[in-house]
Amino acid sequence: MDGRDISGIALPASQPKDFDLQKLAGPGTHVSREKDGEFLLASVCGFLNIDLRSNQFSVTDKIVSHEGVSVRTTGDLLLTGEEYEQYGEIQEKRIVRCRSITAYADVFGNILSSGGLVCLKHNLVGGSASNDQGDIFVEGRASGSTLIAQHGCINVQRADNCLILGRKVVVGQATNCDIVAEELTVEVAEACALAGRSMHLGVARSRRELENVLLVLLPDLSSYEARIAALQLQRALLEKVITESRTRIDALRGEKDVARYLLVGGKLRRHELTLNAEQQLSWRRLSELVAPALRTLSQLSDLVKEKDAEWHALEAQINEVVAARDQSCNGLACTVERIEGETRIRAMLVRLADPPLTDLPHKDLKARLRKTDAATKRLFSGSTGRFSWVYS
Repeated sequence: MDGRDISGIALPASQPKDFDLQKLAGPGTHVSREKDGEFLLASVCGFLNIDLRSNQFSVTDKIVSHEGVSVRTTGDLLLTGEEYEQYGEIQEKRIVRCRSITAYADVFGNILSSGGLVCLKHNLVGGSASNDQGDIFVEGRASGSTLIAQHGCINVQRADNCLILGRKVVVGQATNCDIVAEELTVEVAEACALAGRSMHLGVARSRRELENVLLVLLPDLSSYEARIAALQLQRALLEKVITESRTRIDALRGEKDVARYLLVGGKLRRHELTLNAEQQLSWRRLSELVAPALRTLSQLSDLVKEKDAEWHALEAQINEVVAARDQSCNGLACTVERIEGETRIRAMLVRLADPPLTDLPHKDLKARLRKTDAATKRLFSGSTGRFSWVYS
């Protein structure tokens, strides 16, 4: 644009530098030469990326950023694409909402994933990473951070002063961390509070007189037991009805006239017996005599068949509940290969009425993990040796 100097004299704009549009056409774009000029067009659907160093335009299937995320450049981000690559730092307090993200620089802010893969190639410092339905990998170090993947796996090379909540958690070295997971593996744990259904530690060390605390979470089986007891009661009542009905059937079959009718009737059906005219008259009289008893026998037989079917259905339900109860106890175990500092290991019954540990605020969770009360049972306390325990 033309301008003016302070005396008002016109200052013409400098002539633009010539450039080759073809050199600006990166992957996913092409140059269209038309009568009114050249145009750079997208060849595919996707996300526009501009390389500020080469000025090249490209269209790809993932969002790529080299500038980082800060209050000055981007502010918080809400990304709708499937994949996002960030080569610059995500600064403190900045929020990135996305699906899958790969961050190649340090992350100081907060990453919220809706279910893809969160992969941090460097460090997570003072920030957080959460994934609603997927996994989190930190190839560097997590320090003073929060990592949450309740339905996925969290894998961290090193974690210091972190809160980690996941379905499965794998940590190389953890120092002064609070970790809750269904399945937990830690190579070296120092002054940590750990809770899970299945835990395997390589080395457990104390740090600055702060001990390791391990809490094996046992399921509350009361609902299973109540269901089994109710079904067993129904089964017992059915067995009583079946037994009483069969006793009445045996008594009716044992009556003289009924027994004679059943005996003769069986021979007639098998063609083992032929009746003359006089015998046929006697047979009809006998049939009329035992007819009420025969109707009662038929009703009782139908009742026994019906109750017997109900009994087998109840038996199947009981077996299913027992199997579910046993399944809920599978994998409950704790192993520490080497103990090199004060370590306490306890088992705690997680009652159905109690809020899950993962729902507690961090301060309350920290206190709960290290608290000793009637709800916990001591399994081990010491500073040396090896520990292995399996729930039965």
